[in-house]
Amino acid sequence: MRYSPLHLAAYCILATSFCLVFAVTTPVYARQDDLTKAIDVRADKSEFDEKEGTQTLTGNVEITQGTMKITADSIAISLEQNALSKIQGTGSPITFEQENDAGELMRGEASEIIYDAIRGTLVLQGAAELSQPRQNLTSERITFDVRTQKVSAEGGGDTGRVSIRILPPESR
Repeated sequence: MRYSPLHLAAYCILATSFCLVFAVTTPVYARQDDLTKAIDVRADKSEFDEKEGTQTLTGNVEITQGTMKITADSIAISLEQNALSKIQGTGSPITFEQENDAGELMRGEASEIIYDAIRGTLVLQGAAELSQPRQNLTSERITFDVRTQKVSAEGGGDTGRVSIRILPPESR
């Protein structure tokens, strides 16, 4: 089956974005059945340039798959030799969220998200923040290497530092 550029891009954005959230500290896994759900994309405008191999979604872009949701002002998808090459999204901010199997909400946001499918990297930049139950990571730039499953964060902004907050376990 041949997938459209939009379908491939949406899947990669969703799967990769949420892998990043789960790799930050202790593992909290995504709702496993989300990946078996249909991907729905909505935007004010969509334009595909077959000659250039680019698809551009603009205006109130919303991508959902099960409990996963991404919102952005714009998402540009690039293909090379009919395969996904790069996804770049911007927003004020671009946001994503998903429930884990326990029903807890995980969230992330940044001014820009760049997924390089060739290098296997996902970058959140511009006031980047990742939150999952009981822990948060804030930085100007957060990079996730999909192949090695490593997260790195770089300071910047007002403080020039990376901030991580891990809450103690709840008492029972």
